[in-house]
Amino acid sequence: MNKWMTGTMVVGGLLAVQGAAQAQSSVQVYGLLSAGIGYVSDENGRNVTHALSGTNQNPRIGFRGQEDLGNGNKALFVLENGFNVMTGVAAQSGRLFGRQSFVGLSSDDKGTLTLGRQYEAVKDLLGPVVIASNGVHIGDNDNGYNNLRVQNAVKYVSPTIGNFAFTGLYGFSENPESSSRNRVYSAGAQYKADAFSWALAYSRLDHPNAAESPNGAIGNDYGSSLLIFNKSAVKGVGVDSQAIAGTGGFYNVGKTRFGALYTNVRYHYMDQSNLTLQNLDLNLNHKLTQALNLGASYFYTTGKYDVVNKTPKWHQVNFQADYFLSRRTDVAITWSYQKAAGDATFARVFGFGTSSGKTQSVLILGMRHYF
Repeated sequence: MNKWMTGTMVVGGLLAVQGAAQAQSSVQVYGLLSAGIGYVSDENGRNVTHALSGTNQNPRIGFRGQEDLGNGNKALFVLENGFNVMTGVAAQSGRLFGRQSFVGLSSDDKGTLTLGRQYEAVKDLLGPVVIASNGVHIGDNDNGYNNLRVQNAVKYVSPTIGNFAFTGLYGFSENPESSSRNRVYSAGAQYKADAFSWALAYSRLDHPNAAESPNGAIGNDYGSSLLIFNKSAVKGVGVDSQAIAGTGGFYNVGKTRFGALYTNVRYHYMDQSNLTLQNLDLNLNHKLTQALNLGASYFYTTGKYDVVNKTPKWHQVNFQADYFLSRRTDVAITWSYQKAAGDATFARVFGFGTSSGKTQSVLILGMRHYF
């Protein structure tokens, strides 16, 4: 065989292998844009109109990919960036891929193992009920709206076995002197059958965003001014631990989906004071026509500060009409009303400033486009 023929066969073989590899791999670019206008009845004593990013859903652009390894096994990755549509500034404290950033392996019969910046079990399993409510529990105290991601995380998601699936996550502290400084562990389980789904989830954050573990499991997301319970009401110090436990799910009846959720959140602060918050969430979404969805929900949050013996409470209702202009584009109008009760001195619908009194209402008109 001459050299020319040998070279041709080698090059042809390499191209064939490359073509096969490309056929078994895929990378997808995806995302959404969402923006609008919001009117607040009382924000620091004034009624205010805002230009808003993320009125229907938080904007993002992402890359997801997978490679078929054969026998039902895959390598996978996700890189997802969040940003503000109105300003173009990166969200999640300016991170390039602040929403998600992980790589892993998946098996049809053994489950999925991933490593990176990821969602914990409460967000994964109970967050969908909060999203369906078209509102956010005050201060997003149970992370149902996903303001917190876990860094340095190893996560396992099981395959579905007899309608059940479970997940577990551990976020490393990266502190050589104490593995409990700024760590996270989380677990949950879900049952799905026909029109019914229900889940249980638990997450614990130890010393989140600790100064001595700046690269630990919870980063400076925890310092957000939107998380109004991340400091003690007694001395203003930070959180020593936060534990979130909850249960919730959906039931579909014809064109209507009913959702219910209960979460219990316990903050232990560095001044040894404690705050317990309990959230009850009831919601429904009805597909009135092929294009028009109507939603309504009610939140009740009750709290207990042990040291100062205070019992704040909040009630909130949310109503939304969401009209799809196409499969990828929709416009929605949302109205939320919150009332402080008990020892609570202010109302604060999530994403807006504190009211001067005990009530606050917000009217939002926004649009969303998927790509």
